[in-house]
Amino acid sequence: MKSLKLFAILLLFVAAAMAKDSTVQIKVSGMTCGACAVSVKRGLEKTKGVKSADVSVEKGLATVSYDDSQVNERQLRDAINKTGFKAELAEEKK
Repeated sequence: MKSLKLFAILLLFVAAAMAKDSTVQIKVSGMTCGACAVSVKRGLEKTKGVKSADVSVEKGLATVSYDDSQVNERQLRDAINKTGFKAELAEEKK
C-alpha cells in the first residue's frame, strides 16, 4: 500500500514537471469597448488551465498564459467565440 501511494505521488511530480506554461496572442474581432474586453477576459479565465489573460480592445488582441497540459489553443479560441466575439490565431510566444 505504501509503495502505491509513493508511486502516485511520484507520478504527480512527473506530470507537473512535464506541464509547460505557454503564452499565445489571439486576434479578437468585434470588440468595441472596455466591457467587450472584460467579457472576453472572463470567458478565458473561466477556462481550466488558463493562468492569466490580458485583452486589449485597441489592439484587438487577447494575450493568454496557460498550462498546455490542461488546455490548447483551439479551446482558448472556442472560449472567446462563446463570448460572442470572433477569435483567430495571431502568433505564439514562448
